[in-house]
Amino acid sequence: MTKLTTLFAIASVMLLTSCSKQEQAQPPADTMKAVATAVKEGQGKAIVRAIDTATKSITLDHNTIPNIMDAMTMEYPVSDSAALHEVAVGDSVTFTLQDRGEGNYVVTNIIPMPNH
Repeated sequence: MTKLTTLFAIASVMLLTSCSKQEQAQPPADTMKAVATAVKEGQGKAIVRAIDTATKSITLDHNTIPNIMDAMTMEYPVSDSAALHEVAVGDSVTFTLQDRGEGNYVVTNIIPMPNH
């Protein structure tokens, strides 16, 4: 090998090594997306309009949940299906709603309000 060929080979190896280290330094796209879509959470009051234990969801007619959603009636999945057995259609409840991004809302806590 000539000195020029050897020098070219060393430079090529250094360039390839440098490129592979830069690629490794970049976080995976999924990680960057997860950081960009942080979970938001809010508290609300509602009247239970429907319960579907088969799909683990509840339909709530709720007030405005600040920084999450305007007042409306909507069906939501619940994170703990046992909570569906603690409430009945027509009950007034307080609940926690998580906005997990991209239209993914989940009720993470639901508590019946005492009747007065």
